[in-house]
Amino acid sequence: MKNLYLKISILLAVVTILTFCKKEAEIVPAKIDTESVDEITGTSARVGGRVSNDGGSEITERGIYWGTGTEPEKNGTKLQSGSGLGIYHETISGLTPGVKYYVKAYARNSNGTAYGEETFFTTQISMPAVSTAEVTEFTTTTATIGGEVTADGGFDITERGIFWGVEPNPRLTGVKIIIGQGMGTFTKTLEGLSRAYTYYVVAYATNIKGSSYGEEVSFKTEPEQAVVYTSAVSGIGTHSANVGGNVSTDGGSEVTERGIWWGTSSNPATSGTKVQAGTGVGTFTTALALNPATTYYVTAYATNNLGTSFGDVKSFTTKGDQPKIDGARISLLQRDRVSIDVKIDSSDLNTTTWIEYGQTDQYGTITEQIVIPVQNHKDNDTIVVFSISGLVELTDYHFRVHASNELGEVTNTDASFRTVLTGASGTLTIDGITYNTVGIGYQEWMTSNLRSINDVSGKPIPSLVDTLWTKGYASRCYFDKDSAANDISYGALYNWYVVDSLDLCPAGWTVPKKNDITQLINYLGGSDVAGGKLMAGGNFWNASSITRNDVYNFNARGAGKRYMDGTFDLLKVEGSWWIMEPYSTQNAWSMSIQYDMPNIFVLYSNKKTGMSVRCMRNR
Repeated sequence: MKNLYLKISILLAVVTILTFCKKEAEIVPAKIDTESVDEITGTSARVGGRVSNDGGSEITERGIYWGTGTEPEKNGTKLQSGSGLGIYHETISGLTPGVKYYVKAYARNSNGTAYGEETFFTTQISMPAVSTAEVTEFTTTTATIGGEVTADGGFDITERGIFWGVEPNPRLTGVKIIIGQGMGTFTKTLEGLSRAYTYYVVAYATNIKGSSYGEEVSFKTEPEQAVVYTSAVSGIGTHSANVGGNVSTDGGSEVTERGIWWGTSSNPATSGTKVQAGTGVGTFTTALALNPATTYYVTAYATNNLGTSFGDVKSFTTKGDQPKIDGARISLLQRDRVSIDVKIDSSDLNTTTWIEYGQTDQYGTITEQIVIPVQNHKDNDTIVVFSISGLVELTDYHFRVHASNELGEVTNTDASFRTVLTGASGTLTIDGITYNTVGIGYQEWMTSNLRSINDVSGKPIPSLVDTLWTKGYASRCYFDKDSAANDISYGALYNWYVVDSLDLCPAGWTVPKKNDITQLINYLGGSDVAGGKLMAGGNFWNASSITRNDVYNFNARGAGKRYMDGTFDLLKVEGSWWIMEPYSTQNAWSMSIQYDMPNIFVLYSNKKTGMSVRCMRNR
């Protein structure tokens, strides 16, 4: 029995030991999570944690470590929040606005202290609170303004003060006055204010977050004279201008009269003319009737029961001047008439212009007078065309332009021109054949190519066989050796030795020289267009898109040419005419027109080439 008790005792002891050992093994650190921080303000925040497992031992303490650095459990502040399992929250106060803080939850049991994850938050920075004080102690020219900072938003007030001005929202258009720092009330006395003006005031305060503003307060000083501005002068013409002003404030007393003083002196209010323009405040304008090219002065005025005030004096000069003759050119010159284009700057005034002309610089004849009305002006310059007829061909004339307006008359310097032969016609008989002639500029030309078989003395012009032609003997032919088909339409083809050695043209007439062709080309408007103005119409050229208008009846035709080897080419493609001027031993100058180009070409050709000839004379 004794042994039984012993065995039972041993068994109980073993069970007790095993049970104790088992409990000791189950005690571990608690499970703790750091809750998200919320309700963050500039000086406080709510923090907390959640103990989800006590680790087998009672949670005797839980809470938060917080601070401005990481690992707040080492260098921060501990905030205890009870014991046991569950969620808990605490509010940290007395924080600094705009600072970053670190937070870590903790829980303690018999096995030690467990920590949640570390988190952080930043306190807010709030705007200051400021109010604008009522304006006090104001007179006609002074007033005391100010405000009060009632909250700093959690940060120092680094600047406070007032915006003030004569328009609403003085923060944008007014004047800023700094009146210290920190909390509390502040004031400032304004001086030098205008009478009967309404002023606007707004207090402000600034911390690190920004600036806050109080409500806008207005006040008005005692009445004074009205304030008036002279408007910029507009619509300035030769005889009128628009003037006016703006009464911006009545000074606290009704404006019973307003308007303009104007005149030619710099102080128009004392020596000028008054023009009344209504009553009250606001803008006003009036049109003045004026003289051209005159400087005027103008000032606006406004009257209330305190007196008359004036705007600044503005000056302006009406448009207008004596006319200017900016040029006169001959646009059309013929044997009995001329057109003269005159460029007139009328200086914005009705202008009359005319030309006097004659065969000496004493003139003697006057054209009709032409009036240029103002409404026809364009950038002041107007082109007036004078057509003068009844002139004598090949005669020198002098002319001078006149222009007149109400400010005076001007003339240009003497100019001259010589009438031409253009438009004249006649006939010329050579070797029994009669040719028509036409005037072009100062020259007279045959209107068809030479067809002579004898020179003017009756000496025959040889028609040689090819072998003699190529040896440089004077000779003539017809295109393709077919006189029946080509003589009348295109004339004969001559080599240069005929031109050089025989008299083809009668007395007073000649085969043209190079400078004669240059004069012709210049009269026609240049080599780029001269050919088209001489080319005949009809079937004498191949088809082309260029314009062939034969302006002067020169009747140039594509007669082709004979080459030195006896071949014929370029009929209706090219017209070529000899110039009586050698280029070299083997070549001489010639004039060429081609069917598909409007040009005239001056070039050299081999003297053994067969080409057309025209006679001309200078007049």
